[in-house]
Amino acid sequence: MDEQVWWTLLACGAAIPYVVEILLQVPLLTRVMAALPPDVRAALPRHPRRNAWAVFGSTRFFLALFRWALRDHAGEDQALLRLKRKMRASALREALFGTTLIVVVVLAWRHGWRPARLFRDG
Repeated sequence: MDEQVWWTLLACGAAIPYVVEILLQVPLLTRVMAALPPDVRAALPRHPRRNAWAVFGSTRFFLALFRWALRDHAGEDQALLRLKRKMRASALREALFGTTLIVVVVLAWRHGWRPARLFRDG
């Protein structure tokens, strides 16, 4: 098999778990936004009002939401704590899959792999 094809397939294979994890975070984010206590939600930076549109929030919003999810606070119910644990686990998987993808692409690049050009000049 051509080395270029092999590295391309390897990079695509490493990208699949990362992309799937990102896509699975969308319904989790919707559930988290629906379960947020009103005072916590009001304290977050500007974000879409509809839970399903929270994915279009700003970077500041996501950083604040994740900072909130990293800590368990007194008085939170079990459902909210379970969602926080799922958020943490998903973030860890995303980091692992993303790191794996970056390592594969860097190794491929160092071995001479280059992304296929869709349109060639001439």
